[in-house]
Amino acid sequence: MLVVYSIVEILYVLLLAPLVVGIQHKLEERLESKQGPSVFQPYYDLIKLFRKESLIPKVSSPIYRLGPYVVFMFYLFIAIILPIITAFPLSYASSADFVGGGLLFGAASAIKKFTAIDSRCNYAHLGTSRSASLGALSEPIMVLIFIMLGVLSDTNNPFVINHVLRNSAHWYFSLLHGFVVIAFFIILIIETGQLPVESHTNGELGMIDQAMPFEYTGRDLAMYKWAAYMKSFLLMSVFLNVYILPFAVPMNETDALKIVGYMGLHLVKLIGLALVFALLNTTVSKFRLYKNFDFLAVAFALAFLASLAYYISKP
Repeated sequence: MLVVYSIVEILYVLLLAPLVVGIQHKLEERLESKQGPSVFQPYYDLIKLFRKESLIPKVSSPIYRLGPYVVFMFYLFIAIILPIITAFPLSYASSADFVGGGLLFGAASAIKKFTAIDSRCNYAHLGTSRSASLGALSEPIMVLIFIMLGVLSDTNNPFVINHVLRNSAHWYFSLLHGFVVIAFFIILIIETGQLPVESHTNGELGMIDQAMPFEYTGRDLAMYKWAAYMKSFLLMSVFLNVYILPFAVPMNETDALKIVGYMGLHLVKLIGLALVFALLNTTVSKFRLYKNFDFLAVAFALAFLASLAYYISKP
């Protein structure tokens, strides 16, 4: 049965990741009193790209062509080791804990940078340089946040952390948990490319992640975009199911109907978080590039305060 749930979870992430992005874009347009594209526009874009030919720069190596597919498989694997639709571990959940998951996200990010450099495109190099500068700080902070939740629950297993937070009001309302939630939300803004860190534009001054796949076309670009949708979906799911709203996630593997019902509830939670991002993107101006490091400094300070709160308050 766990294998069936694993397949369902993979399909859930695969199929709904573009939808959440489409809903967020629709909400942003509606908040600005515009009609905006359909919530299914990301699906239309993927279908269009899959029908187009992929053009490969002559100067690139096989790394460039394989990169999007390897990154896509990384996120598929991460999808079955995190509590997305269940609060009990699935077949391959023991393959990596929270820290391992953070390292997998970092590995996928590194591969994206290698492929961008291999394209020999100046704009891709520009985006890679900016992304590497932010990632060099945001990814260690994310691992530190995962470690602090591990200290809280005496394990780095995200399913155990979910159980501890949903069953212990002491830890859920603790300063440690509050600092960690805010710190991870800041990292979530950075990793999903929201304002005030990144604006979705092709302007040279604002491009970060948009610049990295600048030379990709056709099916390769479709896989790259789909992987990016999955990354946002996974990080948002972790924030909701482990950090801020660990409640109601099914804990009993024999209750299939409850799992199906929670899949709908989880989509509602994701839409709520997408609304928060939409409000952020329509009310906040973009930081200058050097100011992004101040934003990261706040996340690190909060993660550090979480560690102080734990060691000062522990018996």
